[in-house]
Amino acid sequence: MARLEQSFRSWMESSRRRADAVSRRRLWLIFLLLRSTGARLGEVLGLDPTRDLQLDGERPVARFGPNGEGREVPLPTDVAKALREALADPTLALDAARLFDMDQGHVRRKFYERAAAAGLPRELASPSVLRRSRARHLMRQDVPLPVVQRLLGQSSADLTAAFSDYTDDEAGRIVEDYLKREERRKSSARNRFFGAVSRVVEGPVVASVEITSLGGFTVTSVVTRESVERLGIRPGVLATADIKAPWVQLCAGENEPVCSAENSYPAVVRRVLTGEGQGDQVSAEVTAELSDGTRLAAVVTLESVRRLGLTVGSPVWASFGAFSVILNFG
Repeated sequence: MARLEQSFRSWMESSRRRADAVSRRRLWLIFLLLRSTGARLGEVLGLDPTRDLQLDGERPVARFGPNGEGREVPLPTDVAKALREALADPTLALDAARLFDMDQGHVRRKFYERAAAAGLPRELASPSVLRRSRARHLMRQDVPLPVVQRLLGQSSADLTAAFSDYTDDEAGRIVEDYLKREERRKSSARNRFFGAVSRVVEGPVVASVEITSLGGFTVTSVVTRESVERLGIRPGVLATADIKAPWVQLCAGENEPVCSAENSYPAVVRRVLTGEGQGDQVSAEVTAELSDGTRLAAVVTLESVRRLGLTVGSPVWASFGAFSVILNFG
């Protein structure tokens, strides 16, 4: 993707004729929107920047849908900056409403040319491949599947159920939060639940806080009462719950184990990493996936992997205590 982006940038900056410069810049902006939003080509070409782009303020977004009333997709800061600069350019601002109004066939041909110039197979520059690439990138960072589906504008019965308790604005803010983390290169999104506070039970010293994730899972954490007051923790507040890998315990089998951990979820082993090849005969990392796509990594002993028979595809229960959950807000 980096080579393709550089090919577009160099091509845009090398133009000497004014008409070519305008056309190439428009194609560059279309590429940026496809790459960063995962939108369909027709959706991007149908955007009216004067109506569908909100580029000022702390939350730049693109609105995909009829008359700017569809889903909102947060924009990375670099893309929002490029769009603002383009709309401030008199040569483009004269007909800003039609900035992206280009023939789909022409756009595809130019994309294929940029791939060839970068020494890449032409199909890698297909808008549909850019869309899938964005989805895969988000999922590899363990962004929950329902959030990825919302970002791409896909719908299904499962998706509707997963978002039944979340508004479009809340889901958009969760995507925006991820994009900000992505821009800061914080990519350790494993062992993270995205959701909203659903219940707070206060005691004399500490409080129990429950988060309902986008996938419908309940995550219980224990925080001090002072934290509840200082952070304004209350039902409806968006939050992420993080759990460090050494705090995650695994039990083999499909039956729920009897244990004291407040948080326990059925999962399937997706990866087992050992250090045997590097001389590590002690530890291993096991990654298990929940039904909504959330991945939990656990650091266990190599002996535990063998004793429990943990292999890819094995059913397990992933558990962790309420005191092991770190809550993040804002």
